[in-house]
This record gives sequence, structure tokens and C-alpha cells, in this order.
Amino acid sequence: MDSLMCQDLLGRPMRIMFSQRDPTLRTTGVGNIFIKGLASSIDGASLYDCFSIFGKILSCKAVCDAHGSKGYGFVHFATFEAAEKAIKALDGMLLDDQLV
Repeated sequence: MDSLMCQDLLGRPMRIMFSQRDPTLRTTGVGNIFIKGLASSIDGASLYDCFSIFGKILSCKAVCDAHGSKGYGFVHFATFEAAEKAIKALDGMLLDDQLV
């Protein structure tokens, strides 16, 4: 999974994650955070690398177009505690010379 994550497939980066059979994890929003203020150079791989130190990530996406990041993304952590830790540590910090 780690070696294929964000590799190009037909011109688009792959997002690889385990299948979530429990719909409550996806629908409750627990552990799901929204990140705004991303630099245009931030992609899914760099977002994953930045946030993975805080806990297990179920899903990670930097919203991009042909010019790079659109300035926002989503990270879904397995636990609320990991999401809280990431928010407290990164809120207002510089990520690739851009205030997040």
C-alpha cells in the first residue's frame, strides 16, 4: 500500500486504503478533519506524510486540479484523539510556506 499510494495511474494519483465495511466510521465524521490554506504544491502524498505522525489514517485527499492543489483537503483518522492531536499541532502552522 505504501509503495503504490499516490503513484500515477493513467495520469491520476492512486488513493489506496483498506475497505471500510462498517458504515458508521464513514458517516459519523469522527476523526475526519478539513484542512484549508494548502499551498498549490501539496499533493495527497505530502498531506499523508505530514498527518500520519498523529495516528492511523483511514483516508487522505488533497483536492487538486491541473495546476496543483486547490488549497484544501481532508484527512480521516481512525480515532477522534488522533484528529484532535493533529488539529492542535498544525492549526496556524506553516506547511510549505503557507499558513494552514
